[in-house]
Amino acid sequence: MSGTAFADLRRRLAVPEQDFAGVGRGCHIYGAGGFGRRIARELVRLDVPVLGFVDRTGHERSTVDGLPCRHPDDLGDAEIEGSAYVHGLMNHYVPSRSLSEWAIARGFTQVLFPTDLYTIPGFSLDNYWLAPPAATLDRLDDIEALHDRLGDAESQALLLALLDYRLSTDPRRHPELCASDAYVPDFLPIFDRPITFVDGGAYTGDTLETLLAHDVSVSDWIAFEPDERNMAALVETARRHRATLGRYTLIKAGLSNANETVQFTDGDGEASRVLGPQDFVAASTSTTDIQVVRLDDAVSCTGDVYVKLDIEGAERDALQGMEELLARRPTIAVSVYHRPSDLWDIPQIVANLYHRPRFRLRQHGHHGFDTVLYVTPN
Repeated sequence: MSGTAFADLRRRLAVPEQDFAGVGRGCHIYGAGGFGRRIARELVRLDVPVLGFVDRTGHERSTVDGLPCRHPDDLGDAEIEGSAYVHGLMNHYVPSRSLSEWAIARGFTQVLFPTDLYTIPGFSLDNYWLAPPAATLDRLDDIEALHDRLGDAESQALLLALLDYRLSTDPRRHPELCASDAYVPDFLPIFDRPITFVDGGAYTGDTLETLLAHDVSVSDWIAFEPDERNMAALVETARRHRATLGRYTLIKAGLSNANETVQFTDGDGEASRVLGPQDFVAASTSTTDIQVVRLDDAVSCTGDVYVKLDIEGAERDALQGMEELLARRPTIAVSVYHRPSDLWDIPQIVANLYHRPRFRLRQHGHHGFDTVLYVTPN
């Protein structure tokens, strides 16, 4: 199957990339949140004319970052004529397929999605998995190797659909979601006996509550969370479920491949993260120093272990810090969307540390977010 699927894929992707055709008299960016504003700043830097934002909040605010902000219902045909639409939305909670269809129906000169913008000379935008198409196309051999390792046809089909979406960023081409079973798909061996749940990036304890709501028996909850505000919510979650849990340990630290102090964005809720030397940090972002630890050094896990890792791009380091645990072949759910190469690099890291893993891939969020690799003993 792989040979046929990837031969077809490579033929479709062999079409030469088109040069940037301009934006006519200017572009309207749909989405005045953080992602759309970053696109606007980059286009302005490159002297691409930006006419303003289109956003549902246009009735509450008339300008954003000095540019006009209009509600979509208030954007007239005369304002659209001769202009381009730029899709500036990337929110894992909300789909945006209908907005693509709206833009096409309104008659914009062209409809541009984030990956189209990389054809603009000098354009640069890093956002989770988003990257220039060439950065993905150069790794097709690695992606095909992942395809061959995936343990079921659903995972293989999802990988191809996800690749298609990443290269287009057109919401009409986004894979179907299975949002309701995030971290509890029925193929995991976590439902028939008590488990030790290692919660990497525990946030407020939301994943624990998902497990309990699906009748998973948690005999030991070991939660790692470096953010101060999130930890306060974790304490409350533990208190609320104290009668249900066998025991719990809340550790105010992140997971990594070393025991050290690192810089961290705090107060960003579920998006708080360890900062690398190349990471973009907005001027308004609050940072602090936190402790990160190797899991193998921090705790000793017993029984049937289920590890969840959703730690904003630090997943590969965390895996390398739990070699002893991985040698015992626990069940794992690890996010593979925080950085472009996580999708193919993280499975390889697991394969190097885990004897005969079985891989399955599931998509739990919109806009390419919440892509999770599930690992079980084969």
